[in-house]
Amino acid sequence: MKEDKNDNFKLSDEKEVLKLDDSHIHDFEYHKAAKNISFAFFLNIVFMFVVAVGAIYTNSMAILADLLHGLSDTIALGFSWIFQRFSEKEEDEKFTYGYRRFSLLGAIITSSIVIIGSVLILLESFSRIFAPVEPHASGMVLVAIFAIFLKALSVWKLRDSRTLNERAVSIHLIGDLMGWIALLGVGVILIFFNIPILDVLLSIAITIWMIYNLAKTLFYSFKILLLEAPGNVNQDILKRDILSIEGIDDIVKFYLWSLDNQKNVLTVKINLKDDLKVSDTEKIKKSLNNLCSLHGIEDINIEFIKK
Repeated sequence: MKEDKNDNFKLSDEKEVLKLDDSHIHDFEYHKAAKNISFAFFLNIVFMFVVAVGAIYTNSMAILADLLHGLSDTIALGFSWIFQRFSEKEEDEKFTYGYRRFSLLGAIITSSIVIIGSVLILLESFSRIFAPVEPHASGMVLVAIFAIFLKALSVWKLRDSRTLNERAVSIHLIGDLMGWIALLGVGVILIFFNIPILDVLLSIAITIWMIYNLAKTLFYSFKILLLEAPGNVNQDILKRDILSIEGIDDIVKFYLWSLDNQKNVLTVKINLKDDLKVSDTEKIKKSLNNLCSLHGIEDINIEFIKK
């Protein structure tokens, strides 16, 4: 059964209490995620038009790579926005635990699309190493300045990303921003020195960085889907503190998992001592709920049995 929480409970050994992880956020912050992603989505559409003109004008491989990457970004951001909005729905008969895992699905789709697009860009960049095309350096600088401004706005909007969906979006936006800052530097260098291969090498470096970071996000998302226990909860300390509650004899079953990297869930089956009264079990329930809350667990399902 699911019980309410009581904020007055304190652990016996306060020094070993785990603080809530930064990913444990309030509902208000969670609902802000869709607005942040939508801001980045519509700004990215404007960005696409600017980069398309810039790629044609400058003949830059790095800008062309970012144009193709920007297309995958826009598609990915669209998916992220849709799934984030969908994840805000309340539970119903179809999804009795709610729709919050759709945010996780958005992170997986976003990461997968951008990784695939990045691999294609990487292959094209490698093919240009031995035949680099000289870009229009001054045009690269102008496009880069405008792109940096737009990307910086999106990164600033997502600066406090908490959901995996937001983090996946934030990672490739930061990667884009880094790429455009580096591209600005390369453009300045190319104005004074004829080294066109710098354009290609820059594209390769930024693309590898993005693939690495998004692959980590994708891997972590799959671990949550496979019900891996959340890393921000120390199970040994939690079990010890549960057993320290007066009236509890043993833990029979212990299932700990995360719904979407923010909401941790515990289902526990507990053996009670034989001499307990009904009023005692109510106190135990309150203690359990408060204990789990202090360990960063939002949803606790408890079943009591007697030997």
